[in-house]
Amino acid sequence: MNTSNRSRFGYHHLFALLLVFLSFFMTALVSDRVFEHVPHLEDEVAYLFEAKLLARGQSVIPSPVPSRPFWEPFVVDLNGKRFSKYPLGWPGTLAIGVAAGQPWLVNALLGALTVALVFRLGSEVFNEDTGLIAAALTAFSPMALLLNATLMGHTAALFTTMLFMYAYWRIEHGRKRHRLRWGVVAGLALGMTLINRPLAGVAVAAPFMGWSGVRLLQAYLLDRKQRKAVVVASTAEAEPVVVQTQPTLMKTYGGFIGTLSPLILLGIFTLILISIIPAYQYAATGDSRENLYLLVWSYDRIGFGVGYGAHGHTIEKGIRQTRWDLSMTASDLFGWQTGSMFTTGNQIDPKLTDHLLNQGDYWPPKPSFGVTLPTGNNVEIPFIGLSWILLPFGLLLGFKWRWWWWAVWLAFGGLLVIETTGLPETLISNPTFSLAWMGGYVIWMMIPFVFFLFTKPDRQISWTWLLLAVILSLIGLHLTYWIGSQRYSTRYYFEALGAFALLSAVPLSWLMKRIGRLPVYIVFGAVLVYSLYAYSQPRIDVLYRFNWISPQLVQAVDKRREGDRQVLVVVSGSDVRWRAYGSLTVETSPYFDSDIVVAWDTGGDGVRDSILKKFPDRQVIEMQAVANKNCFVDDPSECYGEGVDVNQ
Repeated sequence: MNTSNRSRFGYHHLFALLLVFLSFFMTALVSDRVFEHVPHLEDEVAYLFEAKLLARGQSVIPSPVPSRPFWEPFVVDLNGKRFSKYPLGWPGTLAIGVAAGQPWLVNALLGALTVALVFRLGSEVFNEDTGLIAAALTAFSPMALLLNATLMGHTAALFTTMLFMYAYWRIEHGRKRHRLRWGVVAGLALGMTLINRPLAGVAVAAPFMGWSGVRLLQAYLLDRKQRKAVVVASTAEAEPVVVQTQPTLMKTYGGFIGTLSPLILLGIFTLILISIIPAYQYAATGDSRENLYLLVWSYDRIGFGVGYGAHGHTIEKGIRQTRWDLSMTASDLFGWQTGSMFTTGNQIDPKLTDHLLNQGDYWPPKPSFGVTLPTGNNVEIPFIGLSWILLPFGLLLGFKWRWWWWAVWLAFGGLLVIETTGLPETLISNPTFSLAWMGGYVIWMMIPFVFFLFTKPDRQISWTWLLLAVILSLIGLHLTYWIGSQRYSTRYYFEALGAFALLSAVPLSWLMKRIGRLPVYIVFGAVLVYSLYAYSQPRIDVLYRFNWISPQLVQAVDKRREGDRQVLVVVSGSDVRWRAYGSLTVETSPYFDSDIVVAWDTGGDGVRDSILKKFPDRQVIEMQAVANKNCFVDDPSECYGEGVDVNQ
């Protein structure tokens, strides 16, 4: 690494800075035009609820009496307390935006900063062309454009993941006098990932824990070898002579103590932040070991067998769900796929729309598309995602002359998965076998550490492995979770976006050295712009007013407001879903001091009177709901929700 060039501001830095601003601008556009700055998923509602509490310095508040009329998804009422089921990492960050009155800004800023971190890490591990290409892939990724515009916690997790990886890089290869402070930064970043998305945080941390063990053992053995060399030299001469052995390793690690010290700080600050999880669980339930997820769904946990997942979980289900999600990742990652999202008239194919809104299996649902050759013959071409296309070449170049070793290792892992799917169903559906299979996966992931122990460390090879390991660890660990994710893209893999982008950028950087930068950048830029129009726009636009959530219902309530009087909206109906009045739920403060408060009259004895008594001075607006549809009582023709045109 040429540290003299690292601080010099050149055209790579200028374009990287433009990508940072472009990322922020595109996020702002999607957040405003598609999501309208309103949560559309139950998870977002719970995150925003908890962020509002933290913005006022609380994590738990008393439950309202009665509590059922003020129910919110993934918000728990237990023993007179109300709180979100989620850890405080993301709500605590989101609280900054809540306090500023613009919650959407938090993800927009973090998404833009992630682009900068990807550029920085790629520039130092590989070269500045790799960093710039990876930053562009991150900025234009449909996954990033979608999730950055929401109130989900994945963007923050990706940011802290990239910050952790960059800080760890500086621990290894930065100036020795700065390594302790980078240890602190790495610990804080990893801790924030863990208290935001615990399973993803474990997946990110695991490869670096193994790599840290390798570095410590090699540094210890080197120190021991040098001490022996000093003893041998001192017995032969009057004055002790230090024999220099393996100077490259010494320069890299700085001895055992120099290697260990920043790692200790990393661990300490990670543990400090992790302690927030049991502290919050204790504040909410009185038991620091209570899993708050189980208070909503008793089966919402990782593992195999009965009670893990709605219908039990097995490795067979995990592999099947992973194959489905990876098929969408292959398109969503960078927006590259064969075929077109559009039918005639620039309208998205209805089959694709249905899948994006309602389905969760293989993507795309169309098996093939027709192409007419110049000869007049029509051929069928598979309709598949191609965002992975550069990854094998990135690994080939990243692993350099040792690529064959890594190819054998990856092939063995792929064979493990393929052979598993062909085993008898009675076996692969057995929880004990599922646990044993995951144990085999862990052992397979540990094999490279043995390789590193007996070979001279190489910066590029080791970091190519670490980037790949983050991807494989995230995918592998989520095999233990009972459900996949496609509605907001395959978000469980989102923390690996930076690693995907960096490895995919390596072959394009290599190509530039052969044919020149300009033609590669021109073609690459054209591909990014085309994918933005042909894939990202239609893919994200289908989520416009998803779950029938929009500001329209709030605007309709405001039209009925008498002056500046505060409003109580009472929703009546026995079969009422959250989506029927979700946008009003978002407007309702947990402290019930907002201009609009919504309450569901569940129809029980005295419920309505209790609601009205709680808000005696508010103007009451009546609505009647059935399932996901909600209509004003004073005008039954004015309805919102399921079956109503979202574009009206």
